[in-house]
Amino acid sequence: MIAAKSFRFFRDVLYSRPRSAPGIVMRRVEEALRRAPSGVATTRFGDVRFDVDLSMHRITQKYYFHTHEMYLEESFHRTLRPGDIFIDIGANIGYWSAFALSKVGRSGEVHAFEPVPDFFRSVDGLRRLNPDFSMFANPVACGDRPGKLPMAVVQPTPENYNNFDTNIGSSSVLPGFLDHERGLTESIEVDIITLDSYLAEHEIDIERIGLIKIDVEGYESYCFDGMKTILEKKGRKVPILCELLTDPERHEKLDARAIIQRLEGHGYRCLNATTLSPPRLEALQFEENVLFLDKNG
Repeated sequence: MIAAKSFRFFRDVLYSRPRSAPGIVMRRVEEALRRAPSGVATTRFGDVRFDVDLSMHRITQKYYFHTHEMYLEESFHRTLRPGDIFIDIGANIGYWSAFALSKVGRSGEVHAFEPVPDFFRSVDGLRRLNPDFSMFANPVACGDRPGKLPMAVVQPTPENYNNFDTNIGSSSVLPGFLDHERGLTESIEVDIITLDSYLAEHEIDIERIGLIKIDVEGYESYCFDGMKTILEKKGRKVPILCELLTDPERHEKLDARAIIQRLEGHGYRCLNATTLSPPRLEALQFEENVLFLDKNG
């Protein structure tokens, strides 16, 4: 069974990147034909080991078989090289951190941010499983200012195991974002930092950052408010892969068009990360993955 969102992405890849489509389809078929293990199982991205707890949610089977959002892999291939730094804001259980760790290698670094304790344990487990790599796991969220905020968390439960609409990747700090799913969530208090302060405190060389990934379920605008060092940087613009949500009637900050225009004003050009072509601003879906690149690159 293919969810409606996945079907749309497969369709877009087929029409925009037909050479990629057969490989993606074959990996999906292989996943369907293989039996997923139970409990905690180890998968590998090259030399990187990644433990996946398959009891959390059905989506973890895609993490184990490496079929999660395959259409986004090209953004990583385009931007990350050995020795680069990858920033993962909203790491969840660490799938893309593991993928990126294999791309940047032992000479690179991955800095991951995940405030939900159940999910952070997996991210920190990735760090402990790969001591020869430079993996930094941070149990915090990124926003526009330091402090503490309530976060609506979708916890892994047997009752929600097959729910792809509101799953373990849907937790959000945006006020009211999950009010329609209160029966599936619980509120916890999480620590907030700015990416600007983190980069300064850890003396991170911005020129080494190959890609920043942001997946924060509606909190994107606040994240960008806290990363002015990146946005206002002169010279090479740091690539950013961001999931943007659009529903201004639900919340004024859910406005992908405004974010796209904001980053274009900082010297970025944007591509639909699925089709790798400019998005149609007048026809943005609720969820769009956008790759921001240097407009002069």
